[in-house]
Amino acid sequence: MSSTGDTAIDSGHARTTADRLRLTLWILWATCLVLGIVGLAQRVVQGHLPAGYGSYVPWGLWVAIYFHGVGIAGGAFLLGAGAFVLGLEGFDRPASLRTVIVLAMAAILPAFTGVWLDLGRMERAPYIFMSPAFTSMMAFNAWMYGAFVIIAAACWVLSCRQRSGWLRPLLCLAILFSVLFPSQSGAFFGVIEAKGLWHSALLPMLFLTSAITAGAAVLLVIMALPGVTDESPERRAAAVSLLRRITLIGLIVYFVFEFAEFSITLWNPDVHAPAIELILWGPYWWVFWIVHLLLGGAVPLVLLLVRRQTAWTIAALLVAITFISARLNVLVPGQAVGEIQGLQEAFQHERLRYIYHATLMEYLVGLFLLAFGVAVFFVGQRISASVGRRTQHEG
Repeated sequence: MSSTGDTAIDSGHARTTADRLRLTLWILWATCLVLGIVGLAQRVVQGHLPAGYGSYVPWGLWVAIYFHGVGIAGGAFLLGAGAFVLGLEGFDRPASLRTVIVLAMAAILPAFTGVWLDLGRMERAPYIFMSPAFTSMMAFNAWMYGAFVIIAAACWVLSCRQRSGWLRPLLCLAILFSVLFPSQSGAFFGVIEAKGLWHSALLPMLFLTSAITAGAAVLLVIMALPGVTDESPERRAAAVSLLRRITLIGLIVYFVFEFAEFSITLWNPDVHAPAIELILWGPYWWVFWIVHLLLGGAVPLVLLLVRRQTAWTIAALLVAITFISARLNVLVPGQAVGEIQGLQEAFQHERLRYIYHATLMEYLVGLFLLAFGVAVFFVGQRISASVGRRTQHEG
């Protein structure tokens, strides 16, 4: 009798904790949405004037969010769909595959919105599809993203059917794209010879590794949170354990690559590397040392080595948020070094500065993009669950 009573108390306590967590997440989401709408309204009414970027540094926080979101989409899809194809526990059901696809869309759609808001003439965005020049890396990437979205949507539809011989071949094609477009994001910068920091053969590998690491981290959070998926606790635990190992290995590999990139550049004491110096000692030092190295590297590494799932979830959340610094450390310092000596001193204006700092409006729009992504995932999961129940009932 007492055992039954204890079980009921534990079950009630678990429900209460889950309800509190759900309420907290709803409050955080609503706060991000309200603040984000304020920033979005400011962007629509005042254009780019309240932003911190200018003529010499035209790409800022929103472009970093774009590359980070695209990376999360590619990394999460690569791991989740790959695990489904291999039949790994926790990912081998069509419902799990639909969760992965919805997560990829919830990351990539806000990313597209962010780069769209960054455009000076937003109405011209469709031209990259209507009249593309495929010698442009930007056009090539846009078409590849579009192809991935279409194929992933087709995979979602096929996963709702009892049997479909097209699902796995299309998944393999989408997995190929999910490998290509994070690395192509690195190649997008790497082909620019005028920027010493960007012109590196290692940059595509850094982008791909960070995409897999951040994608694994976001998937881990999704699998660890109760009530997000309909998987049993045992299957969720197996998925979380696998994603924890992938995130841990991804962190180690990324920082090894990054150390190789920095150490080779700084090995000769007589060589001047202004972009690297900006990252390490310039106005952006805190992005590298505090956000990237401490909160995105050292703390998650320690937490992932602890044998507690709560610690793994916190570590994965830190990686998912702070790994945008990996994009910022490439994006901003690469633009903040002038190619012509004395150019900054020749003309004086607020928009003619090489030092960029994101403004409040840019951060608020970033919150809107986060809230938008969460909403896409929530609605997509509801639709997937409804379709899944109907398919199971028909079967």
